[in-house]
Amino acid sequence: MRSSLYLIAALSVCFAPVFSTSHKYDLDPKNWKPEDVITRDVAIVGGGSSGTYSALSLKDKGKSIIVIEKKARMGGHTETYIDPATDKPLDMGVIIFHNITVVRNYFKRMGVEIIAFGSDADPNAPAEKAANYDATTGKEVNVKIFSEDEVSAAFKKYAEILDKYPKLDDGMFLPDPVPEDLVMPFGEFVKKHDIEAVLDTMFNYNPGLGDILTGPTVEQMRVFGKTLVNSLSTGFLTTKHHNNSEVYTKATSELLSTNSLLLSSEVVHTSRTDNEVKLLVRTPTGPKLILSKKLLISIPPKPPNLHPFSLLPTETRIFSTLLNAGYYTSILSHTGIPDTTRIINYSPSTPHNFPVLPAIYSVSPTGAPGLHFAYYGSLLGNETYPLEDEFVKSEIIKAVKTMQAAHPDMFNASEPEFVEYSSHAPFYAQFGAEDTRRGMYGELYGLQGLRSTFWTGAAFRAQDSSLCWRFSEEVVLPMLLEGL
Repeated sequence: MRSSLYLIAALSVCFAPVFSTSHKYDLDPKNWKPEDVITRDVAIVGGGSSGTYSALSLKDKGKSIIVIEKKARMGGHTETYIDPATDKPLDMGVIIFHNITVVRNYFKRMGVEIIAFGSDADPNAPAEKAANYDATTGKEVNVKIFSEDEVSAAFKKYAEILDKYPKLDDGMFLPDPVPEDLVMPFGEFVKKHDIEAVLDTMFNYNPGLGDILTGPTVEQMRVFGKTLVNSLSTGFLTTKHHNNSEVYTKATSELLSTNSLLLSSEVVHTSRTDNEVKLLVRTPTGPKLILSKKLLISIPPKPPNLHPFSLLPTETRIFSTLLNAGYYTSILSHTGIPDTTRIINYSPSTPHNFPVLPAIYSVSPTGAPGLHFAYYGSLLGNETYPLEDEFVKSEIIKAVKTMQAAHPDMFNASEPEFVEYSSHAPFYAQFGAEDTRRGMYGELYGLQGLRSTFWTGAAFRAQDSSLCWRFSEEVVLPMLLEGL
């Protein structure tokens, strides 16, 4: 953890262009140079998946917009590493999309070709080999494998349960009162309904959620809703070039060309009223004052991210209640693991053999020689950033070396190195069971439009780009547009 003195010094340097003026937090446009005042219909904070989609959708609807993105790039959790040895793009964040109308329309609009996931696989490529190991000992774990028929029957029954809650496929629109089935621990839910055969698929498709057995059932349903269950049988989409960042590269060019994007920029102060929004923004070229009719916030709504927005007590109370996990993605070289081997971390001593978190989820082939993906996750908690990056990295390396030592005949002893690493914390922002029972999702959604501010993103819908795009398009933007 960095010291307070270091942070104060760093912040002083970062914000020097703003704070060196005689009007600290001056939001009166009369006191600003005209070239430093930006007037738009909508200001969008966050250039990740939801923010980028919403910006382009509003632009297509004839509205003027400005996107403020803290990083030097757009895309959020969508991250792609280009292997210099092969020039092969490796998607290490968002991998697949649902085959739904909003997704197809979006990629068509962006001029990015999409294909059925797996449809271009090389039939002559060596088959991938899956191995189940305990990463703490390196020993093989005998995991119970359900038959395809058992898994299919369990998902059929699960889909029938989802039919009782059709609004969940549109967002966290829960019945009142909230049924006990939705807030009970998911491990108890699958046992109650005799559908434990769904667990392994959910564990592997939906990592980063924390302990899926103890979390509320509705948190599985918000991602594993009807849309995803249908996609399991109909198939997913991905980009033809296997570079999911391509859409964000194109979005960046388009928005920069119309002066609608501020990269490496951060809001430092805000005034939000029922009539207008004023944002003081630190940018690489100096402070800017943004005047907008509406504000759309798409960043994770955790208090450390929201200090500049002068939250109301109600907003602070709701956002402070959110829990989240940590999810960490990386690409390793020199793992000593064969290029075609995928290792899944299981425990021999837990229900359903899921690892005790925090832990590595898996080490899997990238398709590029000598490189493997490695994924790591933490439990849910109140900490916005649950784990230090250096701790996560050391634990990933430790797990790989443990498996090397346990299987010298299969894995070469070598020193793994990080080619790329990314923290996706805070991940899967959500309410606990008791808060969900008390109606906190209704209160969260009730913040829409308050003081000209609207909200979108994973905390409001799900940790799923396709579902976030549909939620933005069909739920949030219509409300926002009513007032413009």
